[in-house]
Amino acid sequence: MEASSLPLAAGSALDALADDRPPPPSSCPPLTSAPRQPPHRGNGTRPAHGQGRRPPAGPATFTERPRAPAWRELGPALLGLLTLGGAAALGSPSPLAALRLLPSVLLVQLAALALTAPALVALHQFAGLAATPEALAAALGRALVDAGRVAAGLAAVVLFFAATTELSLVLLVLSLAGVGLFASVTACVELARAERSAQMAREPAAQTQGLAPRFGLLVLGWVALTWIIAVRVGADVSLWVLGR
Repeated sequence: MEASSLPLAAGSALDALADDRPPPPSSCPPLTSAPRQPPHRGNGTRPAHGQGRRPPAGPATFTERPRAPAWRELGPALLGLLTLGGAAALGSPSPLAALRLLPSVLLVQLAALALTAPALVALHQFAGLAATPEALAAALGRALVDAGRVAAGLAAVVLFFAATTELSLVLLVLSLAGVGLFASVTACVELARAERSAQMAREPAAQTQGLAPRFGLLVLGWVALTWIIAVRVGADVSLWVLGR
C-alpha cells in the first residue's frame, strides 16, 4: 500500500506546482488598434486651392492649321471629278458629246476656283487679317479634295440613271450642284480654321475671341462670287458639250 501511494503523491505535487506557475507568454500580440498617424504635410501648411492640380481641359476648338493636300490626295480627287462626268457621258447618244462630257465637271470646279481664289487671297491680305496666303491656299485645296471624294460617290448614282433612264444629264446637273454646295461648306470651315490658327499664333490670348466680322463678310462674298462664276462657266460648258 505504501509503495502504490508514492506515485499518486508525486503526481499531486506536480499538479500543485503547475498551478502555481504563471501562464506562458502568448506569441500573438494583443488585438489593439494603433493610433493613426496624421498624413505628412511637408512644412505643415495646406496647399492653396488649385495648386498642385492639373487645370481642367478647355473646350475643343478648331485651331489647327489646315494641312496642304498632297499629290496623292489631289490625284484621286481630280479623278473623282472626271468619273462623275464620265458616268453621265455613258448615257449620251453622241460620241462627241460623250467625249466632251468627260471633263465637264472638272472644268467647272477648277474654273470657279481658279477665277475666285486670287481675289480671296488679295482681299484677305488687304483687310489685314491673320492667315497667310499659304494657309488660305491649303484650305481651298482641302475643299477641292473633299469635293472630288463626293463626286466619286455620286458617280455611281449618275451611272445607274445613265444605264437605265434618259435622265443622266439631269442627274449630272443635280450632282454638280451638290458637289459645289459641299465644297463651299468645306471651304468655309477650312478658311475659318486657318484664320483662327493664325490669330492664336499672333495673339495667344485670343482663343476665347471670335473671328473678325470682316472675315465673315469676306468669305460670304467669295462664296457668292464663286457660285456666280460656276453657273456662268457651267452654262458655257453645257453649250460646248451640245455643240452650240
